[in-house]
Amino acid sequence: MMTKILSRRGVLSGAASSAAAVALGGCATAEPARRNRVHLVLVHGSWHASWCWTKVVPLLREQGHMVTAVDLPGRWQSPAQMKSIRSADYAETVGQVLRNSPYPVVLVGHSLGGATISLAAEQHPELIRRLVYLTAFLVPPGQTVGRLGMADRASLVPKAVRRDSATGVSTIDPAFAREVFYQDCTEDDVRIAQQLLSPEPSTMVSAALLLTPERYGRVERVYVECLQDRAISIAMQREMQKAMPCKRVVTMDTGHSPFLSQPRELAAILADVAG
Repeated sequence: MMTKILSRRGVLSGAASSAAAVALGGCATAEPARRNRVHLVLVHGSWHASWCWTKVVPLLREQGHMVTAVDLPGRWQSPAQMKSIRSADYAETVGQVLRNSPYPVVLVGHSLGGATISLAAEQHPELIRRLVYLTAFLVPPGQTVGRLGMADRASLVPKAVRRDSATGVSTIDPAFAREVFYQDCTEDDVRIAQQLLSPEPSTMVSAALLLTPERYGRVERVYVECLQDRAISIAMQREMQKAMPCKRVVTMDTGHSPFLSQPRELAAILADVAG
């Protein structure tokens, strides 16, 4: 099943270099020939996996960065298997990459991945140079992604989500994927992404984030906001920034998936943020 997923991922438009991002041990990793002092770790959001970064990884590698695109727990598992997944499992998956990194990490989280990188920063602040929230959930301590999502009245996600009350797993109706996530992407990218979307455990949506100023709070935060996002509205993005101020805010005029619609612009931003 993994081989099938990766081969389909490789045909994303403009991703001829994706062989460098083939998943090994749950991560898609690319390391440049010359060693670098910064390691960019990319964390996907709900219903996605490391495939969503396929266009961005080679662009960052060309600029001399070490890059790892993580696959979080639950990818390519059955709904029954997902029932046992907890928020700590998400954080630990990222933690393993952090502990094994030869360099300080710039940790990038997209969408729900924002909650994951926050938890990872609470556990390993000393291993992270900065956190980058890419149109992501920037959750205040003690709150949940679910609460913020429900408060975002402009979000189109509710119309696309299908939930299984028995397993707590959610899926995206492919008929709504373009409208919600990919309205500014090519037809080919939309078609392939629709095929690769996977079920998502509810654990990260319902978990309260236990974050402290002594640990999580000492890691620098950057927010990359996306003006045309229909999944996390720009109003919600800015409300979260107001509640949790970031050292720097970068604006992209894209929808929810700039890694597909504007990969070169996004790669340039991430390279600049990495320093």
